[in-house]
Amino acid sequence: MFETVKRFFNPNASSIEFRRVEGKTRIFVGGSDRTFDLFRAATLRGKSLADDPRTSGGWDILDGNPQWIGADEIFGKANSTELESIYRKAIIVYSCVRKICNTAQEAPLRIGRDTPKGWVDQENHYLNSLLADPNPEMSYGEFLTHYISHLELTGRTYAWKWRNGVGQIGELWPMPTSMVREARDPNGKLSHFLVYQGANKDWLPVLREDMIRQIHVDPSNPTLGLGPLQAAIREVHTDTERQDYIVEMLANARTPGMILKQPEGWSPDQKDEVRAVILDGLGKGRRGRPLFLDGEGATIETQAPLKDLDWPGVANLSETRICSAFDVPPIIVGLRSGLENGTYSNYEAAMKAFYHSMAGRWKMLDGGLTRGLLRDEGDTRLKIYHDTSDVRGLRDDEDKQIERAVKLYTNNLASKNEAREIAGLKPIDGADGTQFLLPMGYTSSLDAQDEPPKDDGQPDQPKLDDPQKVGNTKIATEEQLKKLADNAKQ
Repeated sequence: MFETVKRFFNPNASSIEFRRVEGKTRIFVGGSDRTFDLFRAATLRGKSLADDPRTSGGWDILDGNPQWIGADEIFGKANSTELESIYRKAIIVYSCVRKICNTAQEAPLRIGRDTPKGWVDQENHYLNSLLADPNPEMSYGEFLTHYISHLELTGRTYAWKWRNGVGQIGELWPMPTSMVREARDPNGKLSHFLVYQGANKDWLPVLREDMIRQIHVDPSNPTLGLGPLQAAIREVHTDTERQDYIVEMLANARTPGMILKQPEGWSPDQKDEVRAVILDGLGKGRRGRPLFLDGEGATIETQAPLKDLDWPGVANLSETRICSAFDVPPIIVGLRSGLENGTYSNYEAAMKAFYHSMAGRWKMLDGGLTRGLLRDEGDTRLKIYHDTSDVRGLRDDEDKQIERAVKLYTNNLASKNEAREIAGLKPIDGADGTQFLLPMGYTSSLDAQDEPPKDDGQPDQPKLDDPQKVGNTKIATEEQLKKLADNAKQ
């Protein structure tokens, strides 16, 4: 402790003395040139550290950090550049964002419009080829990964529209949030954008209609976005500090690998001999060297270096909170908090929950791309949407919808086209699509009316209001059809 005090406060100190002054312990450091009261000399805003409730009685000054730092000051507010850099440093953030971006590519983009007969894809629209190859350096998957990752990291994302000679969009370039600024008029309305062009260069003005802009909504500010990373930034910093502490302790801590004790003490020759034997057996360069202690009884203790550095409670809490912000269950990105009690059924349930959250993301992306690539270009008829019909994570829901449609149709509660609509299929043209399925041996009275009269020399068919069995066919009235439907509901 004396060396610590000398190093921080008085390199020429020759003595250190503890005294009780006014009921408090004070440290007096003496030297050839001066003697001073350590706690009186070191003050924080004119107040004694020993009296300041924010300090540990003044002893923390020996660590060279007398200033109490609050959580808000430690975490601070990260700008766009810092948020983007966290993606390279924090593995939990990286894993969550990559999972979202990779899954988003499972649903291909479609361009089309609604018609009275259902959705019609516009397969020859020029945007199909543009989205397949957004620019000379990126595929659709790379473009989408850039576009989504900035949205998740910073709460905002941009795509710059480069136009060809006829004014159509020729290329799409995703822009880092840190390289785009928004310019607003005195009324707060977005007027144009400014794009970073390099150090010591002016920012390039870009027309509002030449930039796609999308945000995660921040309820406190409609003009700025609030992404998952911004909401979880404290947990990310906490987890980063935990990792840094472990690394620094592993690199700098001096811990013995073995403690040897014997009652009569150790002579220098004995210590050298034991060290040689241990090092020879374990090999040079091994971590942890033997520590010799004198005491009662001869014992050997094997150390567990840094055994208390693993903080599963703190780590699990940070992991789950970060994943919660991104809507990514910890188990599907291989985190300990998810795997400790994970089973196959838990994994299946987690994947299903994740795909349900992705369905919301796809809808949000649909709206942003439709506005940026169609509405801002003057097209109010067409829409851009992600086709999720072949997404494996949503097939369970589709199977249930198809099963429901079949039950409704077979129980006479829905027509063929109504059932097909529930199952996500296109309707059938003509009268066949409006038919109900009747039990075997029954036909609809509507079908009987549609049949042309036959002159086969046989007596006329019985009236509809007085059904009679004719051969193997029974003609049912509308009232009887309704009764069949009621029985099916019961």
